[in-house]
Amino acid sequence: MRFHLFNPENDLALGLGCRNYTPPPHAAALHRAGSLFPMWWAEEGDRILAPESLKESATLLREKFGLNGEPGYSVEVTEFQPWGWSLDAKRQFLTAIQQSDNTRHEELLPTDSKIERLRELSHRRSSIKILSELDMGIALPVEATDADTVITLEREYPGCFIKSPWSSSGRGVFNASSLDEQTLRKRAEGIINRQGSVMVERGLNKSMDFATLFHSSDGRVTFQGLSLFTALQRGMYTGNIVSSQDIIAEILSKHLNIDNLHLIILKLEKILTDLIGKDYTGWAGVDMMTHIFDGKEMIMPCVELNLRMTMGVAAMKIYEKLTPNGIHILNWEHNTPIGKGEIELLPPIEGFSLRLKPQP
Repeated sequence: MRFHLFNPENDLALGLGCRNYTPPPHAAALHRAGSLFPMWWAEEGDRILAPESLKESATLLREKFGLNGEPGYSVEVTEFQPWGWSLDAKRQFLTAIQQSDNTRHEELLPTDSKIERLRELSHRRSSIKILSELDMGIALPVEATDADTVITLEREYPGCFIKSPWSSSGRGVFNASSLDEQTLRKRAEGIINRQGSVMVERGLNKSMDFATLFHSSDGRVTFQGLSLFTALQRGMYTGNIVSSQDIIAEILSKHLNIDNLHLIILKLEKILTDLIGKDYTGWAGVDMMTHIFDGKEMIMPCVELNLRMTMGVAAMKIYEKLTPNGIHILNWEHNTPIGKGEIELLPPIEGFSLRLKPQP
């Protein structure tokens, strides 16, 4: 029996590396609104770390969509499964255990040193290792520990993307060309002071975002599926396509050679097994994109590694549950009236609603 936690603020918690993380208001509200989200991938008998007040909502979700999971801790728990691991995620599980007056499951939680190892692997510098191993002649990101390096790289390659080592959903990412040099220096120094370094990547003329989804267990990483998602040009996530893997592959085939992608995936299975296999059990995603270069569409095979559950995996699980016809978009709405044909996948909380929207 697994005990699930939806903690979308996890990448931000990793950035600070502290045990008692207080997320910004928007992230905290999303955490509360998505408390029952793990029901979409939970198995029979699983429990969800969610307020007892949501028990009735959980019952309605089970009846309406045939989902599994129930709020509350159980002494039968054999595995803890958060959205992502951090010291703060461990604290939330420990609090739930202690409130149950039963501490016999604490030994199932990862040690602080193991979480620190996962934190290091979640650093955006992992993309350098992955791209180096893929050996496709792609310009590697640079990890800078001083603002002068950032300024120099932007002068040499105008339009660089500057990224915090740990951030989520495209936040913590900005294009250097949008700032004057003084502001760029100040922002780079701020990230370096908070997280120790900053990633600098050459800008690409993006045409499409997608991801490859993997699962790590028993020391081996295996490919599980493809994910198509939408994001703003500067990287902020806006939604995921929910459809069959065949349809997703068909869409991708209009932008890239699928056989070449499969060869990359085979290489990634080995690279990721070597990189994370012995340290991590759970879902992982490698964000990719296609971009236009000299009039041709090219693949960027690793924008970043997400060492956690992802919206792409959630989209795949939702498709398996509902098998909707055609193409739908999965995204979070805030204070937006429900549209024609849209399905609310979770009860709205604090104005946040997880929706499935049909696409023409």
